[in-house]
Amino acid sequence: MSGGQNINIYYNQALFGGNNKPYTPFYYHGTTTPGITELRANPVAYLTPNRAYALFYIIDKEINWVTCGVKEDGIVHYDERFKNQTQKLYAGKSGYLYKCETHGLFSPGKTRGIVVSESPVKVAGFEFIPDVYSQIQSYEKAGDIVINRYESLTGAEKKEVFDMMVHYILKNFGGEFSSALNAKEVFIKTNFPDAWDYAKAYTIEK
Repeated sequence: MSGGQNINIYYNQALFGGNNKPYTPFYYHGTTTPGITELRANPVAYLTPNRAYALFYIIDKEINWVTCGVKEDGIVHYDERFKNQTQKLYAGKSGYLYKCETHGLFSPGKTRGIVVSESPVKVAGFEFIPDVYSQIQSYEKAGDIVINRYESLTGAEKKEVFDMMVHYILKNFGGEFSSALNAKEVFIKTNFPDAWDYAKAYTIEK
């Protein structure tokens, strides 16, 4: 069975239970935060009916580097921007998938596969995920996740990533390259050193 078929079955079951009986689906919210009983709307609460997609949001909030999306067939495509990105961000990392039932107030988000609520959402249950990367690998083997690894990029595609990151650094860090870096800046500098150095040199020249 292909990944697309797996996902299609999932979405069919999300709308109808066995024997096509109406069924209330679970919507998932991935996070590293324990003990959540209600998702706050700040200004909205984000959820997804795609469990595989929710796994990628179990990530350090200070870094919050999620580079994936859901295609029309429901398969999650994850695009690495640096070597071994998936493993570095998720291997050995633990967190929670909070499960919520639809309360009739969800609306489509701006991103495919995401729904939002402007009201708080009660949590119906949760799963503790001891190793996020292990679960991502399982979904990848099943065909429900496709990881576009950095090593597979062409030279032109790697140049696009470089240019994108230079622009990102200049835009988000305002040309400040102090020695006291926050967690996100350390992450960017460590994993995109060439783009960081180029942006820094460009700022100094100006």
